[in-house]
Amino acid sequence: MIPFEKEGVCILEGMISVSAAVKYKSRRVHLCYIDAEKVKKRDRKVLAFLKLLENENIPTELCERSVIDAFLEKHEDAGTSHGGIAAVCAERRFPPLSELLTKTAEKGGFVAVLDGVEDPFNFGYSVRNLYAAGACGIIVPQRNWMSAAGVCARSSAGATEMCDIAVMPEMNDAKDHEDFMKMLKKAGLSTVCAAKTADCTELFDYQPRFPAVLFVGGEKRGISPDFVANCDDIVSIPYFSDAKFSLPTASTCAIIGFEFGKKLAEKHAERIKD
Repeated sequence: MIPFEKEGVCILEGMISVSAAVKYKSRRVHLCYIDAEKVKKRDRKVLAFLKLLENENIPTELCERSVIDAFLEKHEDAGTSHGGIAAVCAERRFPPLSELLTKTAEKGGFVAVLDGVEDPFNFGYSVRNLYAAGACGIIVPQRNWMSAAGVCARSSAGATEMCDIAVMPEMNDAKDHEDFMKMLKKAGLSTVCAAKTADCTELFDYQPRFPAVLFVGGEKRGISPDFVANCDDIVSIPYFSDAKFSLPTASTCAIIGFEFGKKLAEKHAERIKD
């Protein structure tokens, strides 16, 4: 077994995560380890996966499951849910932010900014929901959020490898936040923050102005006040009980993301009818 200990390498576990990275070319896959027993059983999904790796000229090594377990134990960000498949990969490829904004504007869809999401599982769940809801991509702050790429890929069911993810400019003060919001508007996108304020609009009464950028904050810090102060609209999720707590970030992404996806589909349907 080839030991990969160099920097700039991450481990993806499970067929879903590795397949997503290969199909969507989010990162280079150096080598894939597969439990030999899975191949011996001639499972159709495993054989199709092997064919995918072969077509992409990705080196493959068949070995005992215990060998894969021992290999993953050496990597802090690796888990135990590999299911007999693990891959050594390069760092994530990120499209330029301008490219993602242009694509979103051309499609007339929406892109999401995840601001202050610290937990990799929560991040993965959030991306999973937004991708399923039809978001054109995700914008993240400048930080080493993908140091736990394997966790993000597993918790997102591969969505962090499928989804276009761009990195926002470095933010040091209020002026940087304001300039970033101006850049989004200059690209032709409206800006919407998910927050409860005195002047917010309830989500189900709100009509998004596509193309749009949706800001969702982490559970500890929320959205930066500078983003909220400079956004076009503020929406909140109405509660149908006396609950006072905030929803998890992933839940907020699911509820608002699918409401945006629904209204976007309705808008496209009206265009076709006309």
